[in-house]
Amino acid sequence: MHGTLVPSALDPSLFIPDLKCRRKDSALAELVACAGRGGVLRHPELALELLAAREALGSTSPGRGVAVPAIRSLAVQHGRVVVARSRRGIEWGAPDELPVHVIALVCSPAECPASQHVETVLRVAAAMKPQRARAKLMEAETFEAIAALLREALP
Repeated sequence: MHGTLVPSALDPSLFIPDLKCRRKDSALAELVACAGRGGVLRHPELALELLAAREALGSTSPGRGVAVPAIRSLAVQHGRVVVARSRRGIEWGAPDELPVHVIALVCSPAECPASQHVETVLRVAAAMKPQRARAKLMEAETFEAIAALLREALP
């Protein structure tokens, strides 16, 4: 199970209820710092560099106010999902040009099969796609309410 993302990937210590930053690079840094404190990452600096390089290729926001950046690397120690919200919104370069309010950073260790990593990213993105799900994510009072919505998406 070390190389896979399991439902326990949703850990309350990996939840940022309200990002204070307004920029994508700052938000990624805050997500990586949270993952680093949570013991998810072996090398937070490398993880941040890889995420920035990925964003330079194109936005990880499919639109509708969500972003799902992801990393599969030796820099990752444990498969987890870091969830963050931004009430003010963050410019993410989404195709619909809307600001991002919910971010789910999917972290997978290198030994996780690429197909499983991609499947997890797709499932998390699909879980956040419906308007009702996004509203629940923003209105949730506790991490457990957010985790319940996302748990259904995890393999």
